[in-house]
Amino acid sequence: MHFTRRALLFYLVVMALFTWFQRTMMYPAGRAETLPVAEFPVTTGRFSKAADVEIVSGGDEKIRGWFLQAGRDRGDRLVLFFHGNGSHRARRLTWYELCRAINVDVLAMDYRGYADSEGQPSEKALTEDAVASWKYATEKLGYRPDQIVIAGESLGGGVAVKLASTVCQLGEQPAGLILVSTFSSMLDAARHRFWWLPVRFLLIDRYRSDLEIPHVTCPVLQFHGTADSIVPLPLAERLQDVTPAKSRSGMRKKYVLFRGTGHNDVLQRNGKEVQVEIQQWIQAGKVIVKP
Repeated sequence: MHFTRRALLFYLVVMALFTWFQRTMMYPAGRAETLPVAEFPVTTGRFSKAADVEIVSGGDEKIRGWFLQAGRDRGDRLVLFFHGNGSHRARRLTWYELCRAINVDVLAMDYRGYADSEGQPSEKALTEDAVASWKYATEKLGYRPDQIVIAGESLGGGVAVKLASTVCQLGEQPAGLILVSTFSSMLDAARHRFWWLPVRFLLIDRYRSDLEIPHVTCPVLQFHGTADSIVPLPLAERLQDVTPAKSRSGMRKKYVLFRGTGHNDVLQRNGKEVQVEIQQWIQAGKVIVKP
C-alpha cells in the first residue's frame, strides 16, 4: 500500500513538472546577443546581398533575421525559412547555400525568444512571427504570394504548415510549401516521446498540422528520414496522408524518403538529392503557376 501511494505521488510530481516545464523543453531557445549577417562570411561572400532584418511581431516585440539575395537582381522566388526548435538562423547556413545554388532568395527569421529576437516563444507567438514575416516579404520586400515558398524543418514545419494554411484560406496562393523532418502534430510527437504521460490533457502548444494542412492549396514537398527517432516515420506518413493529393494549380504532392537518415542530417547526408528535388519542384511550379 505504501509503495503504491509513493508511486502515485511520484507520478503526480512528474506530471506537474512536465506541465510546468513543457515550454522549456519544447523551446530550448538558442540565445545570442546579436547575429549581424556581416559576421558570417559564408553567407555574405556567396550572396549578392545579405541584410539584417527587424520585424515588429505581436504588437510590440521585435524579431530579427536575414534577407539573402542570391543574384545581382532580386529573384523570382523567395524561400521563407522556419528553423527547428533547437536552432537559430546562424546554424542553418547550408540550407541558405542550397537556395543560393539554385538562385533562390531567402528570408530567415528567428522566433521570439530565439537568438537576438525579443520576447518568449509559444505556439501563439511563433504563429504571429510567421504571419509578420510573410507580411514583411510581401509588403516590404515586394514579393508576390505566388513567388514565396514557405519552408520549415521539425518544429518549423508546424509553423510553416500553419502559415500556409492561413495564407491559403485568405485567398493568397504561395508558390509552395516545403517540409523537412516534421510531424503530424506536436501532440502526436509528445505521445511518442512521453507515452507514459497523459499528454493530451497536459500539452499546451499542440501544432495541429494534421488539421491545418488539408486547407493548404499550394504545392507541397515533404522530406523525411527513415531512421528519424525524434519524429518517427509514422508521424510524417500521417501528415502526408492528410495532405491534399493535388494543389489548386494541379501539382501532385511529393514525399521523398531518405533511407538510414535521422532527424538532423537530412541535408548533410542527402544534400545533392535535396537540392535537385527542390530545384525541379520549383521549376515545375513555374511552368504550372503563371504570374
